[in-house]
Amino acid sequence: MDEKDILWGLTDSNTMEEVREKAFALIGKIRFMPAATVNEGRPENRILDFNRLSDGNLYFMTSRGKPTYEQLCKRPQLVMNTLIDERYSLRLSAWVSETTDQAVWGEFFKLNPGTKEMYRKNFDIVALYRIDRGEGEIFHLYANERIRRLRFAFGGEEIRPMTYRITEECVGCGICQENCVERAIHQKDDGKYYIKEMDCDDCGICYTKCPQADTALICRLKEQGET
Repeated sequence: MDEKDILWGLTDSNTMEEVREKAFALIGKIRFMPAATVNEGRPENRILDFNRLSDGNLYFMTSRGKPTYEQLCKRPQLVMNTLIDERYSLRLSAWVSETTDQAVWGEFFKLNPGTKEMYRKNFDIVALYRIDRGEGEIFHLYANERIRRLRFAFGGEEIRPMTYRITEECVGCGICQENCVERAIHQKDDGKYYIKEMDCDDCGICYTKCPQADTALICRLKEQGET
């Protein structure tokens, strides 16, 4: 497979804005995606129709009479994940806000005349939302089960960190590199190693093999007490 064909040619040399732009373009093309909200501490999932309008933002609507609306009022957050072309995937965790901008409403329903017709008996029940800020990832499982992933954030949010990282306590033994199935671990000029996140499966094999685990190679989940 050509390098240009892997993850649509994106690499870690691309800016975060370029990665976000690709993700938004994909969502705008796919449109119908599973999206989860929180209901009393439990996730609930449904399919929403995401439209990318001329301002570059993503919008979706729901009825004020639906549980989705009630849940978004309490916690205006969506988590989305979908498969693209069999071996690509896209994940997004985003905060949303309801919009009353009439220009946005006009453009949205020009693209969705059927939806407008559906709610013609009581159009006031419609709620239109914009995705404001969040973080996500695009992922590609390509030839020979190799991976490439790029994470991004927008609207002031931070990128979700990878689970494993090599610290300055690394002694340069190379055991992590020997056991990395994705060849994502590389040696620096000073002899220490680092993880190239773009190629990392985040599986943790390196952590289980490192003789200096928890000092030279750190598991973020253990640091945060999530294990």
